[in-house]
Amino acid sequence: MTTTSSLFGLVRPELEEVDAQLALTAQAEHPLLGPMLSMVLPGGGKRLRPALALLACKLGQADPGAAIHMAVGVELLHTASLVHDDVVDNSELRRGDATLSIKIGNALAVLVGDYLFAQSATRCVATQNLSVISLFAQTLASMCQGQIEEGSRGNNPHLKLTRDDYYQTIWGKTASLFVLACEGGALLAGLAGREVEAVRAFGKQLGLAFQLVDDILDFTGDERELGKPVGSDLRQGTITLPIVYLREELADGRFARLFDEAGPDEIVAEVLASDALERCRAEASSLVAQAQEALRALPHSEANQALTTLASFVVERNR
Repeated sequence: MTTTSSLFGLVRPELEEVDAQLALTAQAEHPLLGPMLSMVLPGGGKRLRPALALLACKLGQADPGAAIHMAVGVELLHTASLVHDDVVDNSELRRGDATLSIKIGNALAVLVGDYLFAQSATRCVATQNLSVISLFAQTLASMCQGQIEEGSRGNNPHLKLTRDDYYQTIWGKTASLFVLACEGGALLAGLAGREVEAVRAFGKQLGLAFQLVDDILDFTGDERELGKPVGSDLRQGTITLPIVYLREELADGRFARLFDEAGPDEIVAEVLASDALERCRAEASSLVAQAQEALRALPHSEANQALTTLASFVVERNR
């Protein structure tokens, strides 16, 4: 089975430095902050976003120090967003462990997230690239907007959410950070014009596909692999594209009755029995193909090939 570890060979030394820098960030001198940061840093994530940034940096000639700052900044921003998301969603588990908000309370968790946002901004500023700094600010705004859109849908979002609504939300929540990693790396690499636009398009399509696969796995994944219960989003009231497609299949009021009368397990079973997930998988594959096509505008290189191969992993993964 393909793993991220096997795909990251071209940037393995840099990723090890990213891990070391994340560990240093957790060693804050403040007697209370340091232990709290150690609960989420360096973390056990896939390091997909910093790997994308580092690979994009290798599409040209990026300063090695700036590339590390970019990769660390992206991962810190991702971690901060997870800490805040867990507070907003009242999540109890993250990667099979209690969330930071469960361990230390919502108020302190929000402040730790704020500190991580500040540290990520510091890293982006350290690249000394004004375009990257501007992109960071745009990304943070997009992420906040995506979270606000998802959290302000009111009553019965399962009856109201459209496909376009869904994609607008996941652009902000997920894909915008992929764009920061990819476009930011391309800018540091010295790319310009159509080449930067191509890398940006790659990041956007890949980020959308990644979130769509995440939402599929919420229904099909193994609880031990996911680190959270199957149907976790549904149980928290988060409506995703599989539910939109299930609604299109269940006519004559069956869909509304299902949500009125059945529990999450029954709804998950209906999704699994429908064509909703196959439609979502087809869309994810199409998005990945579009991402890979965008890279054809760039010269062939090891980094280009690594990004192309990494995109295929997005639809093959099981967690």
